[in-house]
Amino acid sequence: MKHAQYYQPFEGDILAGIGNSPISPTKDFHIHDHFEIFLFLGGTVNGFVDQYSYPLQRGNVLLFNNHEIHKIINLSPEPYERLTIHFKAPLVYPFCTATTNLLACFQNRQPGEQNLAQMDETLLAEYMTLAYRLIAILENPQYGSEVLALTYLIQILVLINELYSRTSSTIPSIISSHIQSAMRYIDNHLHLNLSLEQIAGELNIDKYYLSHLFKQQTGGTIYRYVLLKKIALSKQLLSSGNSVSETCYLSGFNDYANFIRTFKNITGIPPGKYGKKS
Repeated sequence: MKHAQYYQPFEGDILAGIGNSPISPTKDFHIHDHFEIFLFLGGTVNGFVDQYSYPLQRGNVLLFNNHEIHKIINLSPEPYERLTIHFKAPLVYPFCTATTNLLACFQNRQPGEQNLAQMDETLLAEYMTLAYRLIAILENPQYGSEVLALTYLIQILVLINELYSRTSSTIPSIISSHIQSAMRYIDNHLHLNLSLEQIAGELNIDKYYLSHLFKQQTGGTIYRYVLLKKIALSKQLLSSGNSVSETCYLSGFNDYANFIRTFKNITGIPPGKYGKKS
């Protein structure tokens, strides 16, 4: 079976831009090897990440690390405005210190938890000034562009980490208890060959109702969610030193050739090469 691509390759180490269209560049569930800062500026959308979905308001910031499944669900045919920054984590490593971990807000939490924060208008203006400078230098490269881009990114990461360090209140997810139960079951049984019928049976829910409810609340299918969850797990296993064959088994792929083909299609790189790179 041919799978759609779920990764967003880009040249260089930093990608930034502002968008105002009704359709996201990646319309389905996806994961990527870089980190993303998503700033919502206007429209009517929900932001989905792992087991949570939130109705977004102007000034909301969503963070996605390299293991979190996410997507933006536009609830209307109208455009929605957003400013996104993507960057590769190793670029930032040399600038992290014992007291200032610039990646803390991406790493020091459970997947899908504490992804959302709110900027007031003052902080939003400060952030957008830095972001616009970053976008401008990336779009018009000149002498010293890579140095300037890095300095803007570091300032943005300091600002974002300060914001998340003082964000204590949790905004409730709009995902129902049925779908949360299904997602928890999937998370705990990724080593199995999961199917809609099996998941529905374990939860004692009609499979058609579960499928409809999942699509309604997340904008995607259980099949694709399970697939991306398995790939996210396999990335972690490979990064921890497991072999390709061990990873294939532990992440619930019954067919070795299918695992290699699917992993490459979704991540853009074969699992063996991914493991060596990690």
